[in-house]
Amino acid sequence: MKKTILCFAFLLCQIINGQTFSTNLTPVGWEHNTLFNATTRYTVTQQGPAVHLPALFDGGMSPFYISGITPSNPSVILIEGLSALHTQAGAWVGWTTRYLPATRFKIEGYDEYNSANTWRIIADYSTVDYGGFNFSVRIPVVGGYTKLKFTFYSGQDYNGGNGTVGISELFFIHPEATYPYAGLLATAQGNWQNNGSDLVFNTGNVGMGIAKPNNKLDVNGTIHAREVKVDVEKWSDFVFKKEYSLPTLQEVEKHITEKGHLENIPSEEEVLKNGISLGEMNSKLLQKIEELTLYIIHQNKEIEVLKNQEKSNAAICIKVEELQNEIQKLKTK
Repeated sequence: MKKTILCFAFLLCQIINGQTFSTNLTPVGWEHNTLFNATTRYTVTQQGPAVHLPALFDGGMSPFYISGITPSNPSVILIEGLSALHTQAGAWVGWTTRYLPATRFKIEGYDEYNSANTWRIIADYSTVDYGGFNFSVRIPVVGGYTKLKFTFYSGQDYNGGNGTVGISELFFIHPEATYPYAGLLATAQGNWQNNGSDLVFNTGNVGMGIAKPNNKLDVNGTIHAREVKVDVEKWSDFVFKKEYSLPTLQEVEKHITEKGHLENIPSEEEVLKNGISLGEMNSKLLQKIEELTLYIIHQNKEIEVLKNQEKSNAAICIKVEELQNEIQKLKTK
């Protein structure tokens, strides 16, 4: 029994010693990369030989290549607007790739902690070669880093010459400034954000069945809803105001003959090309309905006048007939 207890205690110690528990003083996993989707969450700029920046922060790990890099013409990627949280001792910075790693580079961070407001060198391989396919380093001076600057001076290509650097991802692994996959997954902080029971998309456009949406929501298909509510900036009741100049029917006819559509209503060509705005179009259609209502009211008044004239004419006819009868009687006497 004692041997069993001792064996169990030994195994338990080995398990505990073999585990690394993440705290705010220890590095955590790749899923805590603060730079996920940095181009939409922070300000990212580059100087010198360029690369498609979103690819360096999408978590896809596919290498992208920067050509034409030389020590006198380095590629500089600056990330600004990071949260100025104290890094403590657990923040790591670096890059990774599959092919053509950087041989000479420098990583700097702008520290605002306790009003330091200074650039600090995090890693410097600008004068000595680096030979790995990935690089990571713990922040050497704890602080509050609001900016990161990656400078790549040279890379090794397939033919043994310098000038091309491959990068899969740039990362800033921070145990306190983020939570798992923040800025990458829909449930994480970034473009998509949980707001109580609501899911909010903060920046950019959403496309469904369309690759490049130009509006907040572009849908290439049918939208099925019980009700659609559209906010409008103006409505068409100005037609009923005294100062409104109602076009004559002759003017309406002339516009239709010349243009082939009602005035202030888009033509078939415009609609097929640009579509219609529901709010604006409903307002325009209401304007035409209200104008038609005024035409009908006006014509109804004219009809009433004609009816009264017809009654008056009928009475006159009866009176004339009576007079004619009287005249005829007088002639026969």
